[in-house]
Amino acid sequence: MTTMKINIREARKRFSEIINRVNYKGERVVLMSRNKPKAIIVGLDETGLFTDDPMRKARRLLQLEQIRKIRERLTHKGVKVDSGKDLRKLREDRLEDFTGGH
Repeated sequence: MTTMKINIREARKRFSEIINRVNYKGERVVLMSRNKPKAIIVGLDETGLFTDDPMRKARRLLQLEQIRKIRERLTHKGVKVDSGKDLRKLREDRLEDFTGGH
């Protein structure tokens, strides 16, 4: 797999070409600014973002288990954990700010 380095300003001019190189040729494109890498463009095949990735599910389950343990520890310390009410209140307040209280 080849990697192409390109200045961000030049990448703007050649955006369609870059996307085609990434998609059809499987290249990686490193976006540079002042000779330092700032971002990378890779094809969807490389990311695994749109697949049913078992590792992604496993990480999510691990995160949920960690949250459960934290809530359990807080409960044992006498801290009442009900963030749902707080979140609803924040949402309502933001909505009122956004709509002008209507």
